[in-house]
Amino acid sequence: AEEAFENLRQAFDTLKANHSDPWVWHEYLSEEQQDESDEDEDPELEQLRPKKRGHMDRLKAHLLTCVTELNRCAQAADTCYFHMCVGPEKMKPCVIILGTSGDIDADMLESGDASPQKIMAMLQAKLEAANDKITLLEAEVEELKTKLCESMAESKDRWQRWQRSAMLAEDTMTKLDAMTRAFNDVCAKRKELEADYRDLYIRHIRASRMMIHKGRQMLRDNVFKCGKKENLFYSFQGFIHTLKTEKEERIRREHEAQRDRVEFALRNEVKFLMAETWRHRYTVERLVSEANRLKNDRRNFALRLMHKNRRPYEVLEYCLWIWELWQPLRPQLVLEKALEAESTRHDACIQQLVQTTQQLPPLATRIDDLQEELLAEKVAHDVSRRELTERAARMYGIFLEHLRIHRMQELAVLHRIHEVDVEDKKERIAVLEREIAEDRHVHALKGMVVDLESNLRKALDRRKQRAFMVPQKSDSKCPHCARENMFRSWRGVSHDTLVSDLEPSSPVHTGEHVPMLRTSASLGSLTAKGV
Repeated sequence: AEEAFENLRQAFDTLKANHSDPWVWHEYLSEEQQDESDEDEDPELEQLRPKKRGHMDRLKAHLLTCVTELNRCAQAADTCYFHMCVGPEKMKPCVIILGTSGDIDADMLESGDASPQKIMAMLQAKLEAANDKITLLEAEVEELKTKLCESMAESKDRWQRWQRSAMLAEDTMTKLDAMTRAFNDVCAKRKELEADYRDLYIRHIRASRMMIHKGRQMLRDNVFKCGKKENLFYSFQGFIHTLKTEKEERIRREHEAQRDRVEFALRNEVKFLMAETWRHRYTVERLVSEANRLKNDRRNFALRLMHKNRRPYEVLEYCLWIWELWQPLRPQLVLEKALEAESTRHDACIQQLVQTTQQLPPLATRIDDLQEELLAEKVAHDVSRRELTERAARMYGIFLEHLRIHRMQELAVLHRIHEVDVEDKKERIAVLEREIAEDRHVHALKGMVVDLESNLRKALDRRKQRAFMVPQKSDSKCPHCARENMFRSWRGVSHDTLVSDLEPSSPVHTGEHVPMLRTSASLGSLTAKGV
């Protein structure tokens, strides 16, 4: 039995969803679209192509489907009727199956009181619970929006910081590349200078030897004009002097190189300390004073050595020897100074390159860490955004479902209110119809009274005219019956007189018997009651 009622309800739902709603039939009111077929198309292809059905064909199919559904509803209703005839004790659960729809569930109907007021109260309670839940969901949505704004601001800040770090890294890489290129250029120039220096040094040695040899021959042959022993003695002494001078020069170069190295180291230290003067001012002053003291000591020591190892020579001879030794050493000193300066610059570049190279691994590690943090933040932001979108979509779906249910409840309540109004109006119409029927009965009674009065008038007209019992007055008469005002002017007349006056003097020629009529007083009272 319950399955039969369930089938009947499903048939009703199908009929309502597909056939009973007005908007289901609106699609047949639109104009049909004409197929714009080209003249060049193949006729065989045109015949094989399926044709679109028109509104009339679809309406016929729809009506046939509607008839089928109605037949199915009738069969289901017959089955339900059979089950109710066989098992009437199952009426209540079966009727509950038909009565459940939307928010009106079986529990509400089984509660005992299925009156509209009780159902409206239950629906109102459900509606209030749904409104409370919607309020909580809206508060949660606002909280999630606030959290989303905060996370977006934090993500934007982290993105800007990562962009700044990336920019600094790119700037550092650019500077490092420029420094590497400059270092490579300096190394190439240094190699070229070393090759030129070796060439010039070889040429200088050869030229110096040739000049020394020619100068000796010139001094021996033209200036001194000495013998072999004297030449040998002076040559030996000159050789000894040359060796001493070269030794002194070598020692001087070593001291100068040491001084230059110390000076280079001190200069670099001074540059470093000048950048940190506010922390190492005292140390810098002490180092500068110590460097000046060492420089003065080296100078004084060099002067003492030169004074100690110098032998007394003739002024001209001493000047000549100085001139001869100075000429070949002058360009060599220039090249040595240039080489030392270049080596100093090279050492500084190497030191800067080493410092930059030492900074590269932590910088690369820091960049990798920042990239990992950025990717992690991106993934977390994407996950949170997806979660928020999913939760918002789920809540929006729940909200739409609740809104749809609320709308259905509202429509059901409006439909019930409409039914109540219709019942009220029907009752009022029935009352009005009953009153109208009563009014018609009264009007019919009044018409009967008027007919009786007209018959009475005719009967009185057929008898002989007598004198007026009451003098005739000039007052107005009733336009309908012409009697009321006249009767109002009568004075008390005896009943016997009236009866004798109403009896005819001779029988009526028609042979009809005229019944006894009521008096005017009874007619007036009847007229008053009818009115």
